[in-house]
Amino acid sequence: MKSNIEKWFLSLKEIWLSKDITKVKNLLSEKFEYYEDPFDPPITDLIEIENIWKIIENEDIISLDIDLIMEKDNMGIASYNFIYKDTENITHNSKGIYFVKIDVTGRATEFRRWWASKVLK
Repeated sequence: MKSNIEKWFLSLKEIWLSKDITKVKNLLSEKFEYYEDPFDPPITDLIEIENIWKIIENEDIISLDIDLIMEKDNMGIASYNFIYKDTENITHNSKGIYFVKIDVTGRATEFRRWWASKVLK
């Protein structure tokens, strides 16, 4: 049986692959902190989150892997590897780490990501 953390990361992947931005709200608690960039303050507004996610609408997804590394209680860490083509047909590879804290309903109260990206030739 999958844990709530595993289910959360699977839902994240499904939303990303389906490009159904409206479902992003299902990942987040009523009160949340979403760190798109570790140097910026957290995003706490759902409209802003959906606007950030709109970038995926124009990505030609080649592959996306999200692998759970660790979970303890209500926290989890996963690695991800994402390969896609942008609107100019340039292939990119993005790799990173996700950190999530979830509440009793399985929704994120805190989400952080760290990543690096490069152009593939």
